[in-house]
Amino acid sequence: MVKDPNVPPTTPAPLSAYTGYLLRRAYARAAECANACLAPEHHIREVALLSILTERGPLSQSELADLTHVNRTIMVKLVDNLEQQGWVIRGRNTRDRRSYALEVTERGREILLELNDELDHAEALLTDALTASERERLFTYLRALIDDDDLSNIESLAHRSGYLITEAHRHMRARAVEELRPLGVEPRDFGVLSTLQREQPCSQQHMAGQLGVSPPAILMFVDGLEAAGLVSRSRNSADRRAYDLTLTEAGSACLAKADEAARRVQSEVVETLGVRGDRDLRELLTKIVNADPSGTSR
Repeated sequence: MVKDPNVPPTTPAPLSAYTGYLLRRAYARAAECANACLAPEHHIREVALLSILTERGPLSQSELADLTHVNRTIMVKLVDNLEQQGWVIRGRNTRDRRSYALEVTERGREILLELNDELDHAEALLTDALTASERERLFTYLRALIDDDDLSNIESLAHRSGYLITEAHRHMRARAVEELRPLGVEPRDFGVLSTLQREQPCSQQHMAGQLGVSPPAILMFVDGLEAAGLVSRSRNSADRRAYDLTLTEAGSACLAKADEAARRVQSEVVETLGVRGDRDLRELLTKIVNADPSGTSR
């Protein structure tokens, strides 16, 4: 278990001490940059699917779903859209004549070139706050975190920090979900409880700003935690239109156990990257998170 010597064992570490939290924030920034650079009719998932099929195809829908860790129902919709646009075609799977395999069309390859050009701009925007040396270190750390993922070998994706951040975030979130499941909470709940422990009493708007999520999202999170008896709402004495959020006794007890789970996940990162590597990665991710889409610091 990784412990910050400056933080008492009974006090949750600040969220910035957890690599998984910073990966979530960086993942949101990566999506923000991609949306700013991709044409309205394009989506980041199209790049991943076309890239995989170009390098690994032909593949069946089920193979593609397993490789990308995407729900098979969702994958059907994604592939149907690609097929409707004429970017992929279905043919008999030579390895299993009972199923179909997907193959990129010539038009699909042309579109992929356009998409990659757009993502080059998104990549530059995402990493604008980093030096060339820092970008290389970021790649090294992220690749180490997803070393067991077959997608890390897709050449056209593996050199993009946005993609690597997304995959590292997915890995870390899956581990956090696994560790927190016995407590009946999710990673987002841990973020709310941990922040509230430090900021209480505070408003929902303040909580949203601290966590970098929208007010409607924080409302949904808090509603669930209140229903579970972990958070309480009370009218703000200075502004009766606003509510103050505080942890309940049950919420404090749950947070203590959730923090132990979070530290276990964090210890795995340190085991992989080393203490210095993990600290450096968190500093690099913080630089990315604290830069806005225009490329200026905030």
